[in-house]
Amino acid sequence: MPQSPIVMPKMSMTMTEGELISYTVSVGQEVKAGDVVATVATDKVDMEVEADTAGTVLELTATPNQMINVGEPLLILETVGEDLLAGLFDSPPAATVPAQLAPAELIATEPELEVAQEVDAPAATAVLAMPGARVKAAELGIDLTKVTAASASGVIQVTDLKISIDPDRRAKARTQIAKVTMASAAIPQFTVLRNIAVDHKFGKTAVKRTATLLKAWQRTLEAMPHLHVFWQDDAAKLLTDVKIAIAIEAPYGFVTPVISVPTTPAPQWNSEVAQIVAAATTGKIAVANLSGATTSITDLGDYAVQQANVMLITPQATALSIGSISKTPTGLQLTAGLTLDHRVGDPGDAAKALAQFEINLNEVI
Repeated sequence: MPQSPIVMPKMSMTMTEGELISYTVSVGQEVKAGDVVATVATDKVDMEVEADTAGTVLELTATPNQMINVGEPLLILETVGEDLLAGLFDSPPAATVPAQLAPAELIATEPELEVAQEVDAPAATAVLAMPGARVKAAELGIDLTKVTAASASGVIQVTDLKISIDPDRRAKARTQIAKVTMASAAIPQFTVLRNIAVDHKFGKTAVKRTATLLKAWQRTLEAMPHLHVFWQDDAAKLLTDVKIAIAIEAPYGFVTPVISVPTTPAPQWNSEVAQIVAAATTGKIAVANLSGATTSITDLGDYAVQQANVMLITPQATALSIGSISKTPTGLQLTAGLTLDHRVGDPGDAAKALAQFEINLNEVI
């Protein structure tokens, strides 16, 4: 029978290997195209790998916690279609699949929330929990029967949900961050700050502010295209599409899903952004939102810090940051910072960009 491998997907431009967290299938099990077959991880992001064809699981080629190179098989399916790789996997399991014969990059989509089918009904109904806490627990894989409510009512709330942090996983994440920041240190950069007055309708949390900030920053870069560039090969390369890496707090630190911001967003765009952000808070980001950022936003307004001075991620030339947000007699005031590559612009350019951002932010609100 024909055989088809399901391989370790490439989840970012720089990814060379990933860690197998677990399998969701077993040998002999039949799967359909789109079924989740494994969970893999790289740095701070977990991904569910889907089968791209139907078949029967013939072999699981790795073990949990094993590091696997991009393009190498996670498992092998026995299929009924034409055997395009006939004989390729006839060698012992330890053999490495030639890179040139590996199938194209596997497309892993954002997983939809699924309700477990093996939960004992009486036990589940005995747990008192808010609807939002049940949804969040399902996303994070937390067993509500093992959660203790902080309130006297005994009802579990979202704030009661705690995630067990693997110290080894955290260490790997910090190692990757160290590599990125070391590269950033080579960029001649500076930060300009500005206090911005905004309407009181501005979102009360970073998650609720995300879509507003994305649209306002997109309009700013559209109005000042000479700042929307990549610095590569000793020259500034103009960009057209605005793709913003937005910093979101997740179990192993901040992650940065990349969100494309069109000039005129569709009516459902805000909802799509909310879904991306909600998934990112659990450490899950779709492959389509893992790379290609042309700029970034870091919102630390929820942390009561006076200001946020962030570093540029090469080859991006701009990084917007949000610091403290306070009430005023007429609305709100926030501290915004713009970090700029000095090869692209000077402090005057940064100051003008923040002034333009204030105008755009109030227009969007």
